[in-house]
Amino acid sequence: MVGALLLVLLAGGMNGSFAVPMKYVRGWQWEHTWFIWSVLGMLIFPLAVAVSTIPALATVYRIAGLEVLAYTALFGVIWGAGTVLFGLGITRVGLALGFGIILGTSSSLGTIVPLVMLHPDQLFGPAGRLMIVGVVVVLSGVAACARAGLLRDKRGAEQFSHSSFKVGLGVCLLSGLASSFMSIGLNESTPISKAAESLGAAHAVSLNAVWPILLGGGFLVNALYCGFLIIRRNAIAQFLDCATVNVGLVITMALLWSGSDFVYSTGAHGMGPLGLVLGWPIFMAAIVLTANVWGLLTGEWRNAGRRAVTWAAGGCSLLILGIWTIALAGSGS
Repeated sequence: MVGALLLVLLAGGMNGSFAVPMKYVRGWQWEHTWFIWSVLGMLIFPLAVAVSTIPALATVYRIAGLEVLAYTALFGVIWGAGTVLFGLGITRVGLALGFGIILGTSSSLGTIVPLVMLHPDQLFGPAGRLMIVGVVVVLSGVAACARAGLLRDKRGAEQFSHSSFKVGLGVCLLSGLASSFMSIGLNESTPISKAAESLGAAHAVSLNAVWPILLGGGFLVNALYCGFLIIRRNAIAQFLDCATVNVGLVITMALLWSGSDFVYSTGAHGMGPLGLVLGWPIFMAAIVLTANVWGLLTGEWRNAGRRAVTWAAGGCSLLILGIWTIALAGSGS
């Protein structure tokens, strides 16, 4: 149990850290970095892990059926739009607030929407009401983080990208909305993981069969958007600038991000029957806390002022409290 808990915490730390190397990329625009990261993190790494851990992967997909694969990929496309906005959002508002706002919005919608779609009868029961309370707390945390960002922006403590915080806030909220479709996609892709188990895959790794389809849909959106920007700006040759260092940084990003999914799956399954319920809030909380630590270490709150920092700290506390409340509701449903 302790080892599984440590894996979940490690996964959260990895996910909350994956965007840090992007701060040190030189000579590339955002789209260069995000394109290479998408190829590695959404396509190559998930497929390599699936092939190495799932027996007869092609047969798994044949058993699951074309309709399930299509729906899973579609949800991945919508989630992929959210990841594009994620990348744009954190360059405008910073790691700390970006992760908090996006994860808060995503975790709220990612909980409520599947509940309404799959278990509408439980929405107004005890567990459903508690879940709604948790969502309200999370959204209050998002609002507090937004207030902190506006105060920081007013002080001019940190200049992010080429846009105001208000624009960045809108981007992050849209990212959180689209990113919630990851949860919906995972709920709807059960036939894929069940097919993997029927062909001998261990329960702890059966979800690995889902990632190439779900993330593959997301890859299409990210690759097309980034490719469009690169071609429109006639910037293909820019990939050669600082290529060795930048590719190393992006590989680190992809390993941290993709690896966090696989480490989390293993850790949560190792926590017992309620592992996915108990592990998820720990995972989310670890991500938010890690991103905030990196935000402090990289100077995002330098000269922001006490009020802004206080609002940010309060917002993150509300996010974590709300996520735990949602988990408590899930354990009682």
